[in-house]
Amino acid sequence: METFQEVVMDVARVAILVSCLCACSSTKPATKAADAPARAPSPLVSVPEFGLWANWSHEKKQDYMKATVVVVEKALFVNYDPVRFANFSCKTCHGSGADNGTFKMPNPELPKWPGGPDAFKKLIEKDPRMLKFMQQVVVPVTARMIGVKEFDFASHSGFSCFQCHVRGER
Repeated sequence: METFQEVVMDVARVAILVSCLCACSSTKPATKAADAPARAPSPLVSVPEFGLWANWSHEKKQDYMKATVVVVEKALFVNYDPVRFANFSCKTCHGSGADNGTFKMPNPELPKWPGGPDAFKKLIEKDPRMLKFMQQVVVPVTARMIGVKEFDFASHSGFSCFQCHVRGER
């Protein structure tokens, strides 16, 4: 029997594969309608090579996020809680940054992460299922999708809670 993490990784792989197949099957490039409020994502944005995300333009990141990351993250979050995340969108993670086009992260509108040595203890007591989901699914999948190193507890470096959440009391 597969573990929860293996099932979620399978969902992520399928979502990425579907995104790639849909992108590759497009016969004409995305065009911007004259009255469209936002650019349509490019169908040919591939996963960034390790370490190159920081060098991507805002537009390239936006295309990739719309075409791939939102699709995968929505599948993960809806699988975790179908009711709470039924309307998952850019705003789920980026909040008002999705409205104003900045997409600034970390997002102070997300729940605050307490940080410090007792943080995990507090979160395990409050919501162990969410902590497990974020640690074992969201953080590693997101890190891989944007081509950055996952958080390493030994070196305290890499993609972590604080790429999305700001420090503070929950």
